[in-house]
Amino acid sequence: MFSTLEAIFQRAEEVEGSVGVGELRAVSTDDGEGRTGGGRNIEALRDVRGVLDQMWWSGSKFMSRTAEVLADGSRDPEWRIPYGEAGILDFFLRVVATGDVEHSLMLHSLRLIGNSCADTNANRDRVVGQNYLIPITKQLGNPNLVGIAVPVIYNICVDHESAQEQAASNGLIHELINLLCDRGALGGGGRDLLGYVCRLIELAASSTNGTNKSPENTVEILFSLAADPDTDLDDFLTLISSAVVHLSDARFQRYMIAQRSLEAPLSILVQSYSRFSESEDLVPSISSLDISSLAPHSEEPENEKLLTQMRLTLIESLSEISALSEFATTYALGSPLIGSLRMWLTVPHTQLQVCACLMLGNLARSDDTCRTMVHDFRIHEPLIAILEDGSDPQALHAAIGFLKNLGLLADNKVILGEARLLEILSRLWTLEAMPHIQFASASLARQVINGSQENVARLLAPLSPDPDSPAHSRTYLSLLLSLHEKSDQLPTKIEIARAVTAICRALNTPFPPGLNLDVESLKQRLFGLHIELGKPISVMVGQTKWPLIRSEGWFAFALMARHPEGAAIVGHALHSADVFRVLLETITGRQLPLGMLGEVSESTIFETAFPEVSPQSETPDKSEDTRDRQKKKASEEQMSKIDRENALVLANELLKNHSDQLSPIHHHILQDMLGGGPLSQGSYDELIERATASYEAKSKREHHHPGKSGEGGNNNTF
Repeated sequence: MFSTLEAIFQRAEEVEGSVGVGELRAVSTDDGEGRTGGGRNIEALRDVRGVLDQMWWSGSKFMSRTAEVLADGSRDPEWRIPYGEAGILDFFLRVVATGDVEHSLMLHSLRLIGNSCADTNANRDRVVGQNYLIPITKQLGNPNLVGIAVPVIYNICVDHESAQEQAASNGLIHELINLLCDRGALGGGGRDLLGYVCRLIELAASSTNGTNKSPENTVEILFSLAADPDTDLDDFLTLISSAVVHLSDARFQRYMIAQRSLEAPLSILVQSYSRFSESEDLVPSISSLDISSLAPHSEEPENEKLLTQMRLTLIESLSEISALSEFATTYALGSPLIGSLRMWLTVPHTQLQVCACLMLGNLARSDDTCRTMVHDFRIHEPLIAILEDGSDPQALHAAIGFLKNLGLLADNKVILGEARLLEILSRLWTLEAMPHIQFASASLARQVINGSQENVARLLAPLSPDPDSPAHSRTYLSLLLSLHEKSDQLPTKIEIARAVTAICRALNTPFPPGLNLDVESLKQRLFGLHIELGKPISVMVGQTKWPLIRSEGWFAFALMARHPEGAAIVGHALHSADVFRVLLETITGRQLPLGMLGEVSESTIFETAFPEVSPQSETPDKSEDTRDRQKKKASEEQMSKIDRENALVLANELLKNHSDQLSPIHHHILQDMLGGGPLSQGSYDELIERATASYEAKSKREHHHPGKSGEGGNNNTF
């Protein structure tokens, strides 16, 4: 390189004069390439920089040839750092910033900049430091230079966040989108140049505030390019990735809705199943949202993995869009797009099913919409079919979420029950490898029985109609309670407990006229066939983090105690020291330390099971103002009052009508507490000890003096 430069400089001096090359010759006489001791001679380059300045100010005609030689030299990675340190890179950055230079000089200047920045962050920092990306980006408008300007910008931006952010703030995406709109402006770069453009859009869009200066139609253009049959897989994935980044911004989401352009990304999803497959059995392309000719796909494993991830991110964006209010007002239930989504619920392609569930589920936000979907479109039927036959956790979860929205409407609950939803959900309760599906399906079961006596009856129906079968004495509730026993997930346990509460509430609510159900028979089945019914409720009342859940538990216990067999279940639950202690604390309003009988508290486990719920604290949050603290305190006091009332109802019910279900000690303590006796002082251990002593003393008196017992006062004594 140096020998060539010396020749150019010598010729320039001969022809034009005033271009000194003596010092350059002096420092580079070793091997003609500027090497000293095996390295690159920065001092020689600094002399070159001096000569370049002279040539520039003199307007030398040899400037372009010099730039070409230096650009060729920059292809050698060992020269990149020296170029930056000697000021060669800075010189040509200034040349590009000047703008009004001959084509060949601009071309080689861009080449040198791009090569010098390749994998060299120090030189990228030099470009970013003076924001030379602005004049470089301007070259995108020159059809004769766009082919070199695009890869130069890519070399500067790739793996350099500061450069990406600066390029985005300079409006790079806007310039690139203009290029994509006018494919002829890309010149002869062909597919390779398009790939650079796609990746640059992705890099700039992914930076902080990267989409701020993107035109509103950016996503439309990106999807249009992705849909082009000539776009290869790599560019296809890059374009979709860039579109997804833009769709995280509500501005582009609303634009797509306003332009009714959502068919484009949905069509992309359909195409992705066949377009890049080499199988002869597949349709090469699928227009619009038609899936009628969509055959089973067989991608290469790596390609399928990439396409699956692409679909996942795109579906997440579409889900966010469908949650906007504008989506519901723009796309009516009878619109073609919604019709296509309904059809997708029946296809054997999991991600299309998931997309349909999410988007349609987001539409199911109003009573009228939910009623129409179920009563008119029967949309619950393909959803329940997914639960019956499906094994993919994403599809199962999405279908359950959609059904939960539909099941909020009271008018829909019976129809869902008639479609055997509860029976089919019982299959999911056994999927131990999918605990999140167990939780979601238990939650859906609770929702559809809440306030629906018909569905409660279905949950209490025998597993087998054959009276001689062992399954005849077991119900679908038995399966749900079995899940409660086996699961180690506290959220799942709580949902099942709340389902039990919903059953108790439904069976103690007046049945509407014309409902052909025997409430007493249902209560007999509830309490007679499920002796473990008290365990879930014990979990509810035993935790302290969620007052509403605890209150539900006391309410359920109070309702259960109204029935003889229910009271037996409650009495059995109270045999647990934890549960009985909490009952006493709720009645008295004070803490009773468990002492040596203490065990690990359920609330300790709850704290990790429900991390999204803030734990209660006796010390108010300093960020709360006085009014907020007062409201919180008043709410807690009101909740404690309700809990105490329910606990008192429970205790009175047990003492008055079902005292035989209580142990003698528990009976004695409750009776004393409700009467304001002295037992309600001290720790729980002390309370039990005093109650035991008091009870034994009373028993001895009754044994020796039966006439004082109140039951045989008129008998003779012998």
